[in-house]
Amino acid sequence: MLNKNKFIFLPLVFFIVGGCSHATSNAISPPADTKWVTVEVSNPSKYTRPFPLEVRYISRECQKKRVNGFDGSVDAESSYNVIKVPLQQQNGDKWKGTVAMTGGGECVWSLSAINVGIEYIDATHLGDDLVPGTAVGVTIAFDADAARNGQFDAVAGNDFNYTPKYYPFIKKWNDSPQSTMRDKLYLFGKEDAFWKVKLDYKPNENVLINYNPSIDESKKVLMIFPNKKGKDAMYSFVYPDGSVISSKNTTPDFSKVNGSGGK
Repeated sequence: MLNKNKFIFLPLVFFIVGGCSHATSNAISPPADTKWVTVEVSNPSKYTRPFPLEVRYISRECQKKRVNGFDGSVDAESSYNVIKVPLQQQNGDKWKGTVAMTGGGECVWSLSAINVGIEYIDATHLGDDLVPGTAVGVTIAFDADAARNGQFDAVAGNDFNYTPKYYPFIKKWNDSPQSTMRDKLYLFGKEDAFWKVKLDYKPNENVLINYNPSIDESKKVLMIFPNKKGKDAMYSFVYPDGSVISSKNTTPDFSKVNGSGGK
């Protein structure tokens, strides 16, 4: 996947001390009675593809010891285990994968968060020299640890449906005298590239996640980099109606492309 390391962690002034409370085993071995998260993705275009699920487990049994850079004290914190779970193509554009809520194993792993999304695999249909940019989707937190930075929206229930509408935008790297990079094709929607959600679910029941995005490529936005550097430098966004708006933001204005309405 092109956009790696998307999970959100609080900045910590720590460094690792060799060893843990006991050796960390990353082996995942779900018990027979585990509940499951079923993820279903609808691929909206022949130019996109769902990426493998990025699944983060947490263990409070296998703790890491770290030295606090402020006062030299030794602290213990939970271990994390990030794995990729491939999605299997079903009929047509439907893809499906399952994730165990209880990862089990020696470290008693439990599900903390999942990344679900799509990315362009081909961009040349919108420009001969275009290359795919980073992915979009949703980060779903299943515990307080994953959502501890406070930037997650709360969603209740064991069935979670996300049907975002995306538009393409092109970063015109070639037009910037400071860059030798190729122009890149991205997607943007009403939410951040990865909408962050904290799921309030019943742990004794299975969970269903349905990610059903759509893409309207009839409306694309061009992003032109400034010709000068400095705090006053601004990007120029060329919208489908021909208007050009300067901004310090690095993503277009969704409402200007989508008009009035929801996601």
